[in-house]
Amino acid sequence: MFSGEHQFCQSKIHGIANGEFGGPQTPLPTRLIDVGPPDGSQEPRLILASSIKTSSRSYAALSHCWGGTPFAQIGPVSSPDSLSLIQTSAKGMPNNVIAGGKPLTTLTENIEDRMKSIPMNILPRTFRDAVKVTRGLGLRYIWIDSLCIIQDSKSDWEQEAAQMADIYKNSYVTIAAEASRDSHEGILKERHFEFSPIELPFVSKIHNVQTTMFVRPALDDWETSMSEPKSKLCSRAWVLQESLLAPRTIHYGLQQMLWECRSRSLAEGDMTPIAPSTREKSWSWSRNKRYLSDVEEATSSIGDTKTERLTAKDVSYLQWYSIIQDYSSRRMTFPSDVFPALAGLATEFNRRLNDQYVAGLWKRDFSRGLLWTVADSERAEAAVPYRAPTWSWASIVGRVSTPPLDDCLAMPGKMNATEILSVETTPVRHTAIFKDGNSYGEISSGSLRVRGRWRSTQQWPKFEEQYYQIHIIPGTEENIGIMFRYLDCGTEERYLERHQNGRTLSLLHIGTWIEKVGNALVMYFLILESADAGDESCFRRVGVVVLHNAVDVEEWLGEWEVKTVLIM
Repeated sequence: MFSGEHQFCQSKIHGIANGEFGGPQTPLPTRLIDVGPPDGSQEPRLILASSIKTSSRSYAALSHCWGGTPFAQIGPVSSPDSLSLIQTSAKGMPNNVIAGGKPLTTLTENIEDRMKSIPMNILPRTFRDAVKVTRGLGLRYIWIDSLCIIQDSKSDWEQEAAQMADIYKNSYVTIAAEASRDSHEGILKERHFEFSPIELPFVSKIHNVQTTMFVRPALDDWETSMSEPKSKLCSRAWVLQESLLAPRTIHYGLQQMLWECRSRSLAEGDMTPIAPSTREKSWSWSRNKRYLSDVEEATSSIGDTKTERLTAKDVSYLQWYSIIQDYSSRRMTFPSDVFPALAGLATEFNRRLNDQYVAGLWKRDFSRGLLWTVADSERAEAAVPYRAPTWSWASIVGRVSTPPLDDCLAMPGKMNATEILSVETTPVRHTAIFKDGNSYGEISSGSLRVRGRWRSTQQWPKFEEQYYQIHIIPGTEENIGIMFRYLDCGTEERYLERHQNGRTLSLLHIGTWIEKVGNALVMYFLILESADAGDESCFRRVGVVVLHNAVDVEEWLGEWEVKTVLIM
């Protein structure tokens, strides 16, 4: 398929070697694997990138599933072989897990040996195939995370994780092992088809041809090839930033190879470039490199009414929320990686936003960022152990959705907005602080202090009736609009625990927006849970309330208490 693309890559590579495309100034990771010459006469070995003296500094990067370690969830269980954080057996291993072999790693004790040689015969098949592809492209170096990061060194891991955005962004091409469950399944393997060709006779009297032809269905389209169950990578948390940040990716799928760059998406079964579609106009389509093209260019090319009266930063915030919606449905090996696995994208976004990043949200768009909801609250869980404060989407194990406020404008005025007094997070020890002053890694605590209009739900005795369902709240004042409740974890256990410990619920008004079409008001509230015995010195976020088509609400909201609350 890719003879044309291969020639294109080769011409680009030669240009890079001659200094035409970045030359010796191209930033490099700390370590790379030198794959040797294309003829394979030299075994791969680990090198310090600072030792590279040649003008060609281009490298490939591998995107792959590690395997060998059970996966935890960011998001909900989506298939029988998906894992829940709490589904563990007596041995501490999740149920229904068939763990493949772990990838080859670099450790403190073997790094000197890795620097001398990494023989092809000890490389797992996926790594071995990645080396062959790298050589075939005429590249000398490849970056593979398990070999280029010292896996038993926390400091080295944090240092390299902090560079993840640049590692993939500065790579020449990323090799994506889409159809491999672990490092031992390989990339260059037999293609898997769910059909057999049909043999038909072919006769042409005009050309005096009598032969046989084989007819088969078309290969899977792009969306099918890059989604579960065909793609093993699409459900992995770390892979999202690897895919979006890399300038070029060759996807090795179950049936075919696919090429993706910032201007083209090509499938082997259809060499016609995938044209922009109505999906590309939606903020929810976040799995394509074009999505992260220059904001002004993207805005003009989309030509959607959603971008009217929006600044470039507004568009970036909307893109971020769409990415979080995708990211929160993915799985990862270690739940504590929820922020590190997103750090590359976060740092890339902040080059545009120049904002303060706090627990997956942005301070200058904090009110809107707070209003995430959980897609399936009955199956969602609070993350254990702790990884984020309750006001952050990362505190929940489950797929989150962000409010559809791209068609709305914020209403000005103190009556219509909660004041963010302070928001703080505490990074875990040894977490890197970036040049922009932000920490994008793990956190040990977080707090949010706000001042706004507050009201106890005890005003509405039936507020928790059928608490686990999304429905209109009974018992609210009439003629103010249609009010819905979305609990973060609407399970019976949470309900009973709340009442056994004497915790109360209240609402905090966050903001009011007006729809561009129709001018209807939409009001958002956080549902807050007190501490035990009704202690209101500190709250936890437990959900969101949305009031649609709000009418004559100023007097009603004006009766609410103005309160300063601390949310942890």
